[in-house]
This record gives sequence, structure tokens and C-alpha cells, in this order.
Amino acid sequence: MPRLLFFRHEAVRAVLCALASAALVLYFGAPYWRDHPVHGAVASLACGGFAASGALLATGGRRRRLTGWLLLAAAFCWPLAWLVSRDSGLGPSISFFGLYGFFVLFGTAILSYPAGRLRGRADWAWVIAAAITLVGGEVVFQIFTEPEWAGLPPTVTWPSGPPIRAVWDVGTRLQAAGQIVLALWFAGLLWRRSRWLSNLDRRIAIPVQVTAAALGLIPSIQAAVDPSTWTDLEQLQSFYFTEGVIALVVAVALVSGALRDRWWELSAPHRVVRITSSGTSVATVRIALADALRDGSLRLYFWAPSEDGWVDVRGRPALPGHTTAVEGDDERWRIAISGGQHPLAIVDVDGSLRRRPLLVDAVLRAGGQALLTAQLQAAASANLAQILAARARLEEKRLAERQRLEQELHDGAQRRLGDLARRLEGLTGDASDPAVGSVAGECRDEVLATVGELDALAHGLLPAALREKGLHGALAAVAARLGLTVRLLVVPGRYPAAIEATLYFAVCEGLTNVAKYAPGASVRVEVTLADHWLRAVVVDDGPGGAHPKPGGGLAGIERRARVLSGRATVESRPGAGTRLAVALPLDTALVAS
Repeated sequence: MPRLLFFRHEAVRAVLCALASAALVLYFGAPYWRDHPVHGAVASLACGGFAASGALLATGGRRRRLTGWLLLAAAFCWPLAWLVSRDSGLGPSISFFGLYGFFVLFGTAILSYPAGRLRGRADWAWVIAAAITLVGGEVVFQIFTEPEWAGLPPTVTWPSGPPIRAVWDVGTRLQAAGQIVLALWFAGLLWRRSRWLSNLDRRIAIPVQVTAAALGLIPSIQAAVDPSTWTDLEQLQSFYFTEGVIALVVAVALVSGALRDRWWELSAPHRVVRITSSGTSVATVRIALADALRDGSLRLYFWAPSEDGWVDVRGRPALPGHTTAVEGDDERWRIAISGGQHPLAIVDVDGSLRRRPLLVDAVLRAGGQALLTAQLQAAASANLAQILAARARLEEKRLAERQRLEQELHDGAQRRLGDLARRLEGLTGDASDPAVGSVAGECRDEVLATVGELDALAHGLLPAALREKGLHGALAAVAARLGLTVRLLVVPGRYPAAIEATLYFAVCEGLTNVAKYAPGASVRVEVTLADHWLRAVVVDDGPGGAHPKPGGGLAGIERRARVLSGRATVESRPGAGTRLAVALPLDTALVAS
């Protein structure tokens, strides 16, 4: 309720400033408005709009204050320009300074919008150049010219000085060219600034920048094309009206932008509450905060007691410590949120939101309970990720043990049995007793059969082709050995040994079943990588009807896939072939989250 009352007071101040500025326009330009009431209405609306937007911005927070006061000053300079309608006194002389003062103040305000400050030397250079060209040039004009040259009656009060016609002739052309240069320069600065705007600022600043650039370019080009604008009072007043029409559009963009910006600041916390009320998952909380702050790059980190450190939304260790998370460069703003005795979360947002501390604080307060729930979920995901990682490490140890056994069989028993077989071969040929040679031959055959069995056992533990050639080479060798027609598509690359071995044995089981039950079927094997998941599919056009049996090969595939946090499915309708699919995550945190 206090915020709404404050907003209402801001509106009252804006209305009062708008009425005062509009009244001055009507008063100073009264001689012209009598014959052109529509022009008077447009000019008063435009000036009132500038004053209202300036008042809203000046009282809307520290970052808007400079822009607001500059717009207010410009809004009260604009009425002075209509003193040109007076036919005596200092009014016409002051009117030109009011006009150029309006453009300098207005341009400076727009360059500082919406950040509330000028950005770099280029902005300051434009402000200085505009003040010298417009205001300084007018001082020179009024000292060395006559009022009649500007289309004014001789009864007006004009600064005294020696009139020099050449100053007027050359000066008007130089000033027209200078105004076009300033307008183009101004438009270029606005275009450059638009690329740096955050998403939150872009929606309110772009309409203002486009209309402001038009306000600078169109009158400058019009005055350059028709030099009589500065020598004919009627045309000069019509020129002011054109500026007023464009200024009215700028004022509407400023007022609507200021109101929408203020409304967003008031409604953003409620948006967080509304989005998180439907569910408080980690993803929902991040979406709610990113939507309220209009920051698609927002990242969340949560404190995980089991890790004694920070984890990301998937439960993976992310940041080394609290200090690293809070200290950052100007492009990012990392906000630490405490949960009492322990840290709760870190919200990493775009650095431009530093200029909106009240909005960020209100949004984070509104999402405090949701962040607490999300932190518990992230901590649970971290615990689950540890369990899954431990299972994966166990599988890797089992695989390493298989490799060791294979190497020992190859280097030990197989080699010694091979030597024994060669000796028996020699004994078979050299034995003088046929009975001895026959027994030696039988022993040799038994030894060779044993070597073959050991070789098959070692091959079943982990084939050498898988280690040396990867999945594609190993699977191609299996297909050739089984005599199947296989269309093999395997994504290139090497992957963790446990992942490759599990996929290899799963595909081998599928191909073995095809060779056993549908030897004439055509087979398609695909191994793909997407979203950090490695997937293998074995599809045949055989008779189908396969289903996992307890203790069978297909059931073993499912069991081994679960060990690595993956999944395996078999689809085999009678007469429709069989489809075996295995998916394994390359990162167990994907499953934990």
C-alpha cells in the first residue's frame, strides 16, 4: 500500500509539472495560437508530456534522476521558444536560446536514458559540440545581425553590435550543416547505445531512441532544405509546429516507457510468486526469476552440504567457494543469499541490473521461499549424482579388472598353452611309436581347443578391437564374424571406456539374437550422440516376438544400462521385427537433475 501511495504522489507531481509547462506554452505563444489553435494544442500537449515524463523519471529512483531533471529543464525551455510570437521586447531574442537550449538538454537527457548517466567521451563530446554550435552560434548571430534578417519586426530588443551581413549569410549555412552533423551524430550514438541495453531496458528505451532520433533529423533536414525557415516568421512558427508534432510522439514514448517501467517494478515480485505457486522445481524457480528480471542469462547456484560447496541446477559442483561466487567483473552481478546459519544460493545476473537494486531485491525477496525449496532439491540432486557417480566408478573398476584378466590370460595361460601345443606338435611328428604320436596329437588338439576357449573368454571380457578402433571398428568386426547384412552408422569419437563397453555388449547381444533367430534378416545399427546422451539402436526385420527373460541376455543389457544410470528397451511384436534401444548419459548429473 505505501508503494501505491508513493506511485500516486509521483503521478500528482507529474500532472502538476505538465500543467505548468503547458500553461507557459499557451501564454508565451498566445499571439500565434489565436489564429492557430490546433498548433497550440499540439505544442502544449508535447511540452506537458516532456514535463510529465521528466517528473516521473526525476522521482523514480537514483538512476533516472539525471534524465528526469534534464527533461524537466528541457520542458520549461520549450515554452521560451514560443516567445518568438511576440513583436516587441526581449522575447524573440530569448526564444532562440530557449529553442537551442531545449535541444541541448533534450539530447543530453536521451543520451543518459535509461542508465541515468552519459556513457563515455563520445556522449560528452556531443553535448559540448551541441552547446557550442547551437547556443554559441546563436550568440554570434545576435551580436552581428539585425532582427529583420531573421524575419522579426524592428521593434524587438536585440543585442547591440555591428551588423555584418556576411556573418548572417555564411553563419546560417554553417549552422544548418552543423545541425545535420549533430543530428546524424546523435542518431549514431543512440544506435550504439541500443546494442548495450539489457532486455529489461530495451523494451522501454528503443521507442524513445527511435523517436528522439527522428526529432533531431527531420527538423534539421527541413531547415537545411528550406533556408527561408529562419527568415520568415510564419514559416519559423510552422517549423516549430513540426517539431512539436514529433516531440509529442517522443513525449508519449517517454511517458508510456516510464509508466511501464514503474509498473514492471511493482508487478515483478508478484510474477515470481504466481509462477512459483504452480510448482517449485529448480527449473521453475530459475524461469520465474529470469522472467521477472528480464534476464535470460540468469544462473543459479545452491549450497550443497554434502559437497561442502556450490552446485548448479543439475547438482554438479560449480563454484569453488563463496568468495569466488560473489566477486566478479562488471558484466555479471553475483548476489549471495543467506539461509540463516548456512549459505542458501547465489543468483548470477547481468551486470546492468546493478542499476536496479530495488527491483532485484524485491524479486529475490518474493522468491525467497521458492529458492529455499529449490536449494533442497539441488542438494538432493547432488547426493543422487554422488551415488550415480559411485556406481559409474564401480563399473569402471569392473571394466579395468576385465582388462587386467584379459591381459593376464593373453600373456600367461594362453602363451604357455601355445608353447605346449607347439611342443606336442613336434612330438607328434618325431615319435617312433605310433601310439605315442596319436596320444600326443590328441593332447595337442585338446590344448588348442583350450587356447581357443580362453581366447573366446578373453574376447568376451573386452575385445581388443574396441580398445584400438572404437565402437565402429569393433561392431563392424562383430557383424562380419556373424555373417549378417548390417547397415552400420556410428557417430565418430571416443567415449568413456565403461560407456563404450556397455554399448558394445548390448549391440553384440542384439546382433547375436538376430544371427540365432533371424539369420536372413537385414539389420540396421545406429549409434548417435544428442544432449550428452549416447544412444544405440539395433533394428531388424525378422519375425519378432523377442522379450527379456530373467537371467537372459536382454535382461542383462537392461541391468548393465541401469548401473550407468541409463536405460534399455526392447520392442518386438510378432511379425514386426525387433528394436533394441540403449541410452547412456555421458554425465550422471543429467539423471540426478
